[in-house]
Amino acid sequence: MLEWIKIPSGNAYIGSSLEEINRAFLFWQDKLLDDRYIPSFKSFLMKEYPQRELSIPAFEISDVLIPNGLYQCYVEERNKSKPESLSNRELGGGVDCPVWGVSYIEAEDFCLWFGEQNGFKVSLPSEVQWEYAARGATKREYPWGDNWEPGYCNSFESGLGATTPVRYFEQGKSLFGLYDMAGNVEEWVSTRYGAYPGGEYIDDDIHYALGEGYQILKGGSFARGGDLCRVARRHGPFPSPEFRFTGFRVVRESRSDTREDEA
Repeated sequence: MLEWIKIPSGNAYIGSSLEEINRAFLFWQDKLLDDRYIPSFKSFLMKEYPQRELSIPAFEISDVLIPNGLYQCYVEERNKSKPESLSNRELGGGVDCPVWGVSYIEAEDFCLWFGEQNGFKVSLPSEVQWEYAARGATKREYPWGDNWEPGYCNSFESGLGATTPVRYFEQGKSLFGLYDMAGNVEEWVSTRYGAYPGGEYIDDDIHYALGEGYQILKGGSFARGGDLCRVARRHGPFPSPEFRFTGFRVVRESRSDTREDEA
């Protein structure tokens, strides 16, 4: 079951400053899983620039990624195809592990179904909502703070090699108490990639594979390195097997009569 976390209205820092990008580059450049990305790594990070402060209305977001058990209900009721996570036990197919192998279109359709089941509007978070939920009004580099802690999330560095139950990493929770905002599986958001105001559009391998305006993924996964776990990181659905671990969490409009209880 999901718990709804109310995120209050407020100002948030979205993206990264040049100082933060340089710091991330120096820390991660010799830790990347694939040396071929080293020459392009700085440009990847420049997708986050410039940082800006935005005023964000209140909303509610699920504390966890959508788990296999809940997605299974959707598959059965809508007669949809099963994603790989519902059958691949080796990579974490438990009912409490996050669903993965889900396309953006499938995630949107789940939102429609879930909203119909519960009587309220449900959607994927925008990139801005996601970042705000991950670090609040702070400039934290990761959901838990500024220092990289491989034991706080399920990335490649954890050595687990598979998904974990959605409430597994207590120490890695975000400022507002959300789980897996770093690691486990990458998360779809409703925002398509484009340069931030005042920034430069980055032509990288994702652009060449997918074209302009590809859908953004956030948070990183168990199969990839911790550089993707940074809150401000902007990734995309690169068409390669190691990047197929895509899932999502959901938001609903903040309702004053709604408690943070299970739906």
